[in-house]
Amino acid sequence: MVLVFLYVAPSNPISERFEQPMNVWVRPFFQQGWGLFAPNPGGVNTQIFARTGWVTASGERQVSDWFDISATDRAGVTHQPYPSRTAQRMLRSAWSQYRKTHDGDDEPRSDQAAVWAKCLRNIAVQRVTPLSPHPFQAIRLWVVTQPVRPSSADKRVEPDPKDRGTRLLPWWNVTPDGN
Repeated sequence: MVLVFLYVAPSNPISERFEQPMNVWVRPFFQQGWGLFAPNPGGVNTQIFARTGWVTASGERQVSDWFDISATDRAGVTHQPYPSRTAQRMLRSAWSQYRKTHDGDDEPRSDQAAVWAKCLRNIAVQRVTPLSPHPFQAIRLWVVTQPVRPSSADKRVEPDPKDRGTRLLPWWNVTPDGN
């Protein structure tokens, strides 16, 4: 609770001293910005799938089918007159930050890269665990991105074809609690 208070408080010597732990523990969940009051509509639809891997008692490696972990976000807002912003943003925000902090080969580009990779991995593990028929030791994400076409009344230019694509992330070793 103290870190959250320091994170939202105006800059002061104490918050400056604890800036690194605040960025690691608080920033992924409580981002500051005007998005709550004036959200920008998304220009792309992103669908994230996860697959798990485990080793059987006989030592054989097995993988699951793909699970649509974006479905949780869609279910949380479909037919809801007042959908939760958290339900809409958690996975999408983690993916967006992962993309910003990693290059196309999934190599980190910033100090925050490890934090966002762990956040994305933990969300995926949390969503897949109840769906997986087996305990698993590894998880892999597959991200499919498609641009949103503007409405006929919208005078924006057509979406950039580079926004369309798929990205297969590397396997991450995990425990059922996400670590």
